Amino acid sequence: MDLHALIRAEAPLAEQQRALTDPVVTALVDHGVHRLIAPRRYGGAELGLPEWSREIQELSRSDASAGWTAMTTTISSSLAWYLPADAAGEIFGDPRALIAGTAAPLGKAVATDDGYRVTGRWGWGSAVTHCAWVIGGTITPDGPRLAVYPRADVTIHDTWHAAGLRATSSHEFSLEDAFLPYRRAVWPIGCTPGIEGPVTVFPYFGLLAAGVASVCLGVARRAIDEIEALAVEKTPQHATIRLAEQTGLQLELASAEARLSSAAAFLHEALSAAWDLAVRGTPAPDPVKARLRLACSFASGEATDVTRKAFAAGGGSSVFESSALQRCLRDAHVAAQHTVVSRRLFETYAMLRLGLQPDMSRF
Repeated sequence: MDLHALIRAEAPLAEQQRALTDPVVTALVDHGVHRLIAPRRYGGAELGLPEWSREIQELSRSDASAGWTAMTTTISSSLAWYLPADAAGEIFGDPRALIAGTAAPLGKAVATDDGYRVTGRWGWGSAVTHCAWVIGGTITPDGPRLAVYPRADVTIHDTWHAAGLRATSSHEFSLEDAFLPYRRAVWPIGCTPGIEGPVTVFPYFGLLAAGVASVCLGVARRAIDEIEALAVEKTPQHATIRLAEQTGLQLELASAEARLSSAAAFLHEALSAAWDLAVRGTPAPDPVKARLRLACSFASGEATDVTRKAFAAGGGSSVFESSALQRCLRDAHVAAQHTVVSRRLFETYAMLRLGLQPDMSRF
């Protein structure tokens, strides 16, 4: 079965069990989705980020949880560029191994002779239940690090009872006095990467923001697909013509298409500008980074509103579990809650343009 057809067919069961089904996880790995931007040395495709964004959008169009899982595992696999060769080989040597986790530095490390002892608890551990390796942002005596732990060291807590993205298994997870060798801890900003490549020049948190925005755009595209199909078939109660023949729906649909296409084009333009610089080995200056983050936040907001309007246009038909529109509504709103696409990024962009010197350290 085609990957996207499989994802759509399995989505209702995945929603019920709060985890992607085994056939979907296997198919994603079979297609190399988890290594789309990883180095070829470790089975990666080294896909350019504009192309990667489109892939995430299409996967999210099929199902938001599958797209989100693809997004978080591909971004996590980008650590193969940054880690020293011995650690990268250990973690990414198995081309089928999944890695995901949380960047928030909630782990606390105490130095030992040959590494650290770490204790911590993290939230938003999307896909960690499927992973052989888990990332946990950790505060070490040497500063913040993205640290990688074997799954056996991690305790997963069944906490993901959420409104949307239900099948992402974004549970909390914890470590208790786990050993972390120095080689498995890296901060992807300002470090000397293990392998040189455009991804290591690209702003790391801009990559995460582009991924979240891409999921949102894909969900909104699915919502438009669904309302178009429903409108052709449905004659609303107390009406004499189909929804498709009603001027109000026609105007809503046209507006939704214009808004979503504009947001997607803005994201593609801003992402391509930053990626083109990275391909040339040039770090993105602050105006380029700020414009990228503006595009990500704008795309997420527009996608969420388009999805909400599609849900409303469906009327009573949208509210049932059998309707993909209600799942799109929940998924879009949960995805857009991520801090990397917060509307606060609008303020940062404007402050930079106005010469007010905002904090750009996390861009």
